[in-house]
Amino acid sequence: MRRSLQKFLCAFPPRLFLCAGLIAFQMAAMAAVLFWAAFRSAAAFALFWGGSLALALWVAAREESGSYKTAWILVILGLPPAGALLWLTWGGRGPSRGRRKALRRAKEHQTALFLPDAGELEELTRRHPGLGVQAAYLWRISGFGPFDRTQVDYCPLGQRQFQVMLRQLPQARRCILLEYFILAPGEMWDSILLILRRKAREGVEVRVIWDDLGCIRTLPPGTRRQLEEWGISTLVYNPLGPGIDPGLNYRDHRKICVVDGRVGICGGVNLADEYINKKRLHGHWKDTAVVLRGPGVWSLTRMFLQLWCAGGGSPMGEPERYRHPWPLDGPDAPQECPGFVQPFCDSPLDRHRVAENAYLQLVNRARRYVWITTPYLILDSSFLTALCTAAQSGVQVRVLCPRQGDRWFVHVVTRSYYPPLLRAGVEIWEYTPGFIHAKMAVSDGEGAIVGTANLDFRSLYLHHECAVAIWGGPAVGSVAADIQRTLEKSQRVTLEELTREPWPKRLAAAFLRLFAPLM
Repeated sequence: MRRSLQKFLCAFPPRLFLCAGLIAFQMAAMAAVLFWAAFRSAAAFALFWGGSLALALWVAAREESGSYKTAWILVILGLPPAGALLWLTWGGRGPSRGRRKALRRAKEHQTALFLPDAGELEELTRRHPGLGVQAAYLWRISGFGPFDRTQVDYCPLGQRQFQVMLRQLPQARRCILLEYFILAPGEMWDSILLILRRKAREGVEVRVIWDDLGCIRTLPPGTRRQLEEWGISTLVYNPLGPGIDPGLNYRDHRKICVVDGRVGICGGVNLADEYINKKRLHGHWKDTAVVLRGPGVWSLTRMFLQLWCAGGGSPMGEPERYRHPWPLDGPDAPQECPGFVQPFCDSPLDRHRVAENAYLQLVNRARRYVWITTPYLILDSSFLTALCTAAQSGVQVRVLCPRQGDRWFVHVVTRSYYPPLLRAGVEIWEYTPGFIHAKMAVSDGEGAIVGTANLDFRSLYLHHECAVAIWGGPAVGSVAADIQRTLEKSQRVTLEELTREPWPKRLAAAFLRLFAPLM
């Protein structure tokens, strides 16, 4: 009995349980009042039905993904007037105007201070015209340009990233910036926290951002107060409260580590033990990251500073002081490196789907192959069409997903996308040793993306995400070689296998897929 209670408290800690309960009560109360009014008055009934229909038509006319709109229209028309209430609360309002304005001010301030050298984009375009077009898009829309003279080290496992962090964090002399979706007590976070505490005592500026919903089940109460007492500045992004918040869905899913502006790390690895295989949740955990050394780290630094300022963190001074002063020559000067790097971010606070478009461009420009790894595969029609068209054009398209999902209903929906892809010639592989959490793509040995965005609606539409685009150089080959090694441990999915699945499972998949954009 005690063990069952402990498991329940871990899954639903008191604050999460209380907030979720209060939000559900408020929604139920409002829905009850609306239903009571509808059944008491024919006029109110007609008004609610008419209002729901009008709202559904208005949603259909919005400039959004067709799949996303269809899912909400089903909710609005299927549950009048409660469906309309859900849309008005979480579906249509989006983040508050204040949040959008704060992030825009932070971006404008930093852009005025620093702009990448256009010569680097020109040189990239000269060497790789197709890649130059994609790099130009990322620069114009996200505000982050390409860099040369930046070393890229690819980490094929979370353990490798952890080793890098244990080496680099103690070397910090000026600042440490950490931004993660999940922090969880254990060997990984406890070891890092010990270093952060020591560096803060030495006078190093240490700042940590974590997402409240991502950490609400992992971090014990009082963590923020304890870190502040140790001299570590903190920002809890988008705190969960007891009231109905239209911005609840918009989370910070990024993973960034910056040391002195010299070294930057970005990838799918959170600071929790399952990511380094010290804790087994779903078998062997496969995750990846890239380590940057050189001027390109400045983009990761800027991403952190923007969200810190937009989220209402403590004053930081001018952003320029967090930039490493790279000398032009001498032993400490950044070395010439083959290829370019372009860290970029995607925000739900604007209308640009930067991460999705970056992946789409990589698929559309592929001539020989494009390989993708993702833990979830919930696509809109444009991405599905792009993958199918590439395969039908003779491009080798491979998509690698986990054999065992971490959430059964999401995994069921993921597999529901397999049949049209397989019929078009796309190869679907599933990682059998455990769970693959890596979010990557590589194309033609020329360009690669390693980052935090899953190929699902939540990541591409509702989350803050970041990634590093790698244009040329040996790191692209490292990504491709690692995917090839991972495929050797994976099982290829066939249409025959899918047709043998029991009909209740296929029926459940068809039903869940209707609401996939809302998962």
